[in-house]
Amino acid sequence: MANPDDLAALAAAFRKARYQVPELRDAGAFGIGAIAGALESALPADRYAFITALNSDSESAPRIDNATADGELSARLDQLHATRIRAHAEDAQGAHHEAGWLVLDLPLPELDQLARRFDQDGTLAWTRGNAVRLRMYHPCPDDAAPALWTDWVE
Repeated sequence: MANPDDLAALAAAFRKARYQVPELRDAGAFGIGAIAGALESALPADRYAFITALNSDSESAPRIDNATADGELSARLDQLHATRIRAHAEDAQGAHHEAGWLVLDLPLPELDQLARRFDQDGTLAWTRGNAVRLRMYHPCPDDAAPALWTDWVE
């Protein structure tokens, strides 16, 4: 896991990570900067987002805390009538695995609100037919090289 105090490195780690909807097997793979055509064909929607409630602020949390946070996120998505399917992220080496949700047609304001509620450093969001984008919930660091597919949301 990248150092949460080095925001440029943390954003780079998000961009290198692999994302997957296991139920869809190969069609469920998606990544930042790529168009997720197979996933979009399998799960038609206008907008897509990946969010997790685990390990807030990129700090490892105990399993029970993560399960509680995931349950709270799930309940909040139910309140929003959001269609979701289990998904996960893992680092480029496959060592760090984090469960989350692929959410269909969730408006960005709600995604951003949930990310802040669960102290997430980043989420993924994109519209059908466009590349997957990273949303980082921090000011863009001065030393961050311009990065494609990354939106810094303060």
